[in-house]
Amino acid sequence: MPRPKFLLPIALCVLMPMANSGVAQTAAPASDNPAPATPAAPGAPAANGAVAPGARPRGAAGARGAGAAPQAWDRPADGPPIVADDFESGAIDDKKWTIAATGSATVTVEHDFVAHGKNALHVHYPAGARNAIAFIGLTVPDALRDHFYARAYVFMQTIPSGHCVLVTAGSKGYPTSNFLEIGMRQNQFQPSFQQNGPNVTRYEDHPLQGTPPAGRWYCLEWEYNDKPDRIVMWIDGKLSVNQTFKGADGSKTGLTGGFFQLDLGFRSWSAPAKDVDIYYDDIAISDKPVGQLTPVAEPAAK
Repeated sequence: MPRPKFLLPIALCVLMPMANSGVAQTAAPASDNPAPATPAAPGAPAANGAVAPGARPRGAAGARGAGAAPQAWDRPADGPPIVADDFESGAIDDKKWTIAATGSATVTVEHDFVAHGKNALHVHYPAGARNAIAFIGLTVPDALRDHFYARAYVFMQTIPSGHCVLVTAGSKGYPTSNFLEIGMRQNQFQPSFQQNGPNVTRYEDHPLQGTPPAGRWYCLEWEYNDKPDRIVMWIDGKLSVNQTFKGADGSKTGLTGGFFQLDLGFRSWSAPAKDVDIYYDDIAISDKPVGQLTPVAEPAAK
């Protein structure tokens, strides 16, 4: 796809989530998530919950429909990042990141299209690609094992209609792991808990809430908590998502077993009709919110 051309200001920031598989899920109570629940028939349990990059066995779950506005959430004062990367070195730092790219999907550093500075991460996912993933992975510091905040500037020209994955954090070995996920589906964010580790029954809890921006850079900030399990997201400083999650047994805490690995990139559960190009810049992770940089200018031409 031709790369959009931008007039760039001093700094830029954006990030994105994942889509749905059609697996039913268990609704959380209204007191935890203000969005009304939409129950669905449960899927048949899978004999083996481990899911290879191309497989999607059904498992116990309960679908939740589109949510109302997120419940208000106290946000502490911003603090400095503990780990950060703006890719200004011109390459993916192999001392911070591991690359997981399969099939025809690629992860590279982009020099022509950025939010801030001179470089950004570019994930390319070709039209029709199946069984592919394209992520960079970071080991989460021990101090952030149960709870952390993060930020990324993100750009996507269009939002795929099917279930796609942007950010995950949980046990080691993604995608065969248990994790919280920021994804997209049906032109909405799909925050979720995904039980997909080895030797466990496949399960997911995946409400819909919030609208992903398209065709511009935006600043995505998020809070991941494993005790109890919750995802909170802000888009350009405005609260967009606030969701809690349940496990297959109804438990609401410790579902991932701790955040050992953070992955950013792209994966689609349905072969996209067009190429997907997503850009990440100014990634940071901390024990406090990191905050925004200078807003990114609207593109002058495409």
